[in-house]
Amino acid sequence: MLLFLVPLHAFAKPFDAAGTDWEGLGDFVQLARDELGAGRVVVVGPRPTASGGGTTKLDMRELKREDAIILIHPERALDTEQYSSFMRHGGRVILLDDFGTGDSLLRHFGIARVPMPSRPAETLRGNPQLAIAEPASNHPVVQGVGKVVTNHATGVRHPDLSAVLKVRALGEPDVLLAEAGAVGQGRFLAIGDASVVMNAMLRYPGNRGLSRGILHYATDDDTWGKRGGRVFIAIGDFEQTGAFGSSGNALWDRVNEVKRAIEDVFEQVRREGMPATAAYVLAVVVGLAIVLWIGSRAGKTHRATPPRFVRGIPLVVQGGVAGHAAVVGAPSTSRVLAMLELKSAIEEDLCGLLGLDGSPGIEALVAKVEAARLLDGAEIRTLRGILARLANIETGAIARRSANMERIRDSEVLRMAGMMRALLAAAHQRSHEEQPRTT
Repeated sequence: MLLFLVPLHAFAKPFDAAGTDWEGLGDFVQLARDELGAGRVVVVGPRPTASGGGTTKLDMRELKREDAIILIHPERALDTEQYSSFMRHGGRVILLDDFGTGDSLLRHFGIARVPMPSRPAETLRGNPQLAIAEPASNHPVVQGVGKVVTNHATGVRHPDLSAVLKVRALGEPDVLLAEAGAVGQGRFLAIGDASVVMNAMLRYPGNRGLSRGILHYATDDDTWGKRGGRVFIAIGDFEQTGAFGSSGNALWDRVNEVKRAIEDVFEQVRREGMPATAAYVLAVVVGLAIVLWIGSRAGKTHRATPPRFVRGIPLVVQGGVAGHAAVVGAPSTSRVLAMLELKSAIEEDLCGLLGLDGSPGIEALVAKVEAARLLDGAEIRTLRGILARLANIETGAIARRSANMERIRDSEVLRMAGMMRALLAAAHQRSHEEQPRTT
């Protein structure tokens, strides 16, 4: 007796291409084959129809400009660049989606999703989630179409596209359910409800008429010539491969597939949240990382930092001779200042030996040193050269200001200091020799 309690068939998944229940798409697929011919209809999805003409992958390399794609409730990330390229070259894309991944394609063309009216003018069974839509223009898709029953739909809005279907509202603005526009030599039709082509909905004349309009819109001839291509009905969790117009570059196709796989992961996390296993693994990894970080920090010794009030004061901020010398000798200080210090030191020392209150000038000072016989002939010539060089540096510093001071190397400063030290030592020695001795 228990055998009779076991269900013979599992419930079909929504939007199943072979589904015959109320939320399947078997009737729409059959309608497409009846209207266009079975050879022109290719079903793409995780479960293509058992009667043939189906595949699990949408290979963009197989598409031609005469073909069309009908996207019904896509669940993976869409490669918007590939669809856009397909349309620019003449292809047509019809998107029927309310809560799938079609948002990326809508955003690519500047189409915004908007909520349906809270008080539709017409509904099925008084349910505002089953709003009734009606043609918003004489667009070919809705020619001869009356009322279209929706099911938890979303509206679409773009200021420059052609209005196709609308839902009238009471006490609030009407909302468009479908819009269409040209993309290069191709066409794009966006419908904010994938349910309008379900089996249960096709019993309503308006929905069936809209379905026929969608199929013929996908295949009607264009201004650039006859179409007559295939119609790919891509449903749900289908896989997209290749690139439209690709020359067969396997590496480039592989890069695109990896890119789409990464986008699929992020899209799934955005819509459904992180899987429980992945969240658990991530939590474990983060926890281990925190433990390792704390362990590495806890066992690390740090050099003690003395309080600021007991730290040594750098010489450069001190006053007096030591602070002044530290400033002049600092690496960032121009060596012009050191040369000026040397000039001041040698003039001050020689004036002290001669009993002068201040430097009388280079020539006068050299003449007085020579008259006092503090230096011999060779030393006088060296003194004159040193003072002339230091005077030129001082004049240049005054004229060019500190921003453009002459670049002087440390070696020249040291050489100049050594020569001055020798001259002053000789001058001091001769000064003591000339002083009278007491008897």
